[in-house]
Amino acid sequence: MINRITIRDVAEKAGVSISTVHQALNGKKGVGDETRSRIQEVAASLGYQPNPMASNLKRKAKRIAVIFPRSAYYKTVWSGARDYLDASANLNLECIEMPYSDGERQGAFRDEFFAGLDQQHIDGILITGHSDVFSRADWQSIESRGIAVTLLGADLPMSHRIFCVLPDYEIIGRTMAELLLSRIPPFGSIALCAGNPKWEPHAKVVQGFDAYLEQEQATNRVYRNYSWDGQEDSLIDMIRMISQPDVAACCSVLSQSSVLLGRALQETGKAGKVFAVGSDLSPENITFLQSGVFNNLIEKNPYAQGYLGAKSLVEYLALGRHPETDKVFVGSEVVFRSNVTMYQTRKFRSLLP
Repeated sequence: MINRITIRDVAEKAGVSISTVHQALNGKKGVGDETRSRIQEVAASLGYQPNPMASNLKRKAKRIAVIFPRSAYYKTVWSGARDYLDASANLNLECIEMPYSDGERQGAFRDEFFAGLDQQHIDGILITGHSDVFSRADWQSIESRGIAVTLLGADLPMSHRIFCVLPDYEIIGRTMAELLLSRIPPFGSIALCAGNPKWEPHAKVVQGFDAYLEQEQATNRVYRNYSWDGQEDSLIDMIRMISQPDVAACCSVLSQSSVLLGRALQETGKAGKVFAVGSDLSPENITFLQSGVFNNLIEKNPYAQGYLGAKSLVEYLALGRHPETDKVFVGSEVVFRSNVTMYQTRKFRSLLP
């Protein structure tokens, strides 16, 4: 029995990866002329013949469902994912964008998604890790169908994901604390909009914030507000908190509360009088930064989350590359009035984990 020469044999003989051989022999971009010629010569010398059945399977498009919320924060996440997916058009991918709104969670959106699975094959899902669209039973069903999952923004082990890309929330909390302590005296109190204590990203930012205060043996009193829904009742609570006469600084761990915090600073007349740090580059928060209501914003690098998440899923599905690690942290940025234009014009893309 004669052993059939495979693409792996060609790759080993040529000293390149299987994906490089595939690109070279199929006229795809991404391979230099010299490397392409060498691979073609090796393939000819070995008598390599493509497997027609395997070729037909490879030509079948991989379908990726991208599932993000409709919100200002996720516009930039969408941008990062789309940029990578657009750059990977030669890999025979089909992207199905499935944005959802808060009111659709665990309801119509979930039902529509699973109804669609019965009609069309999905190979991979790119989704936010904090999403409550799917239940534990739903994730088990997704895993049983062999669908690869990549998470963004937060981890969710029950999703059986192959990869997760997220900010280092504890570092963000430590950064916020250092910014505030560097600008206020030891007797100045801090108003902290701490978000939802049951949601891990918020809790980890607060954990990092508290750890830094403890490390520096700071004696500053910290007032805490645990609202996260962006409702008017939350605004009233924030106004009450920052109206305390000893408050010298304030910060928020999430975008929605940052918007309310900016309004509270304006309505109490404390804008520009207390040091203030917000989260994320929503249009409202950028306006607060430019007008001096906020001194800084913490950018969680949503573009990099979308780009790297899409990259890991595409390489896994289209090229058979398993991620070197199952989790990557992207860097966060401290934004000032002096450099916010760089983010607004989209000339800045930080992709390094």
